[in-house]
Amino acid sequence: MNTPPSINTRTDLLKLLCEAAELEHGIACSYLYAGFSLKRDISEGGMTWEEQQKVRRWAAQIYFVASQEMLHLALVWNMTTAIGGIPYYFRPNFPQNSKYYPFHAPLELEAFGPGSLKRFILYERPEDLVKEDELRSLLARASDDGEELKFGSIGELYRLIESGFRNIDEKELFIGSKTQQMTKDLVHFPDLVPVVNRASAIRAIEEITEQGEGTKQDRDDSHYGAFVAILKDLLDSQASGSGFTPARPAMKNPSALAETNYGANANPIEDKVAAQVAALFDSSYSLMLRMLAWSFEFDSARNNQQLKDFCATTIDLMPRVLMPLGEGLMLMPAGKKYPGKTAGPGFGLTRHVMLPPHAENARKLCGERFVELADIAVDLLKQELPTPVQSGCRHLQNIAKNYMR
Repeated sequence: MNTPPSINTRTDLLKLLCEAAELEHGIACSYLYAGFSLKRDISEGGMTWEEQQKVRRWAAQIYFVASQEMLHLALVWNMTTAIGGIPYYFRPNFPQNSKYYPFHAPLELEAFGPGSLKRFILYERPEDLVKEDELRSLLARASDDGEELKFGSIGELYRLIESGFRNIDEKELFIGSKTQQMTKDLVHFPDLVPVVNRASAIRAIEEITEQGEGTKQDRDDSHYGAFVAILKDLLDSQASGSGFTPARPAMKNPSALAETNYGANANPIEDKVAAQVAALFDSSYSLMLRMLAWSFEFDSARNNQQLKDFCATTIDLMPRVLMPLGEGLMLMPAGKKYPGKTAGPGFGLTRHVMLPPHAENARKLCGERFVELADIAVDLLKQELPTPVQSGCRHLQNIAKNYMR
């Protein structure tokens, strides 16, 4: 009988936590892209009033799951700083092939539909799934390529991480400052666990796996269960022959620019204005990540007010800037190269300088960047833009004004 692999050094544990951070981050972006693509109004066509209510419910479920993935990233960051690391927020740009991560499914940006839901289920599949034949049958209904399904598990990664926290001497392992731990009173994650010892680290891991996979007794109330239910509902609805099309025809794996720092098979947005909006999305998203990672690394004992300000700004950016820009992009044309397709956000991460530890300098750099982004937003508002994009641009201007004071 083979002995399960385990982790015994801080170096290996930090490497796995970086991989977990990449996964939680990338998966959250995939979910958000699918959520952005769902239609909002009956006037967009392809759905009745009753079907619109179903789509709204799906959107709410997907956004909730995406928010929990960001919570998982926060938990991974707390585990990382607890053992002497710093928050890792980089990841490979989209798309990545099925061999890059352990679940044997590509990581990419795709509009809501059977294909994307199939991948989401594979991402969240429980390590100890009992009804595997039932899952294979469902995914076969959602597949048009007849591909043989292979299953990996994010749970396997977290089992390895847990072994490190159990195997390494507790007094030697937890060298991070307790005042560097992010808590729910600073950032709006009610289930955020401060990690200060072995027990709290294991509790954080259990929270991640139970929210994603569920438990043997209850799979329904989990990310896995939610996506299985949505896929069943979608396939049954489409089988009725009503012409129900809940998603906008968003392009796959968009990129704001034809640059090598995007995934090798990314699709550059051809429409000039849409590409400018997508670039603004990427820049705002990148700044949000830098601020959030800085907040998780910063010692709250040194400047608690700035820590609260940064956390508040990052939480504000998602619903009031990134979400309207992302949803609005999917109402804009992708360009002549992609007939019938709309654009979308590429969640592109480019090279940039990490924020300095010094609080005042970090605020100055962020303030300058917000002013630069607000100037771009002003120029964009001179164009004819979808209402959500206009809203995101104006809110970005308001944030910049706060940082200019």
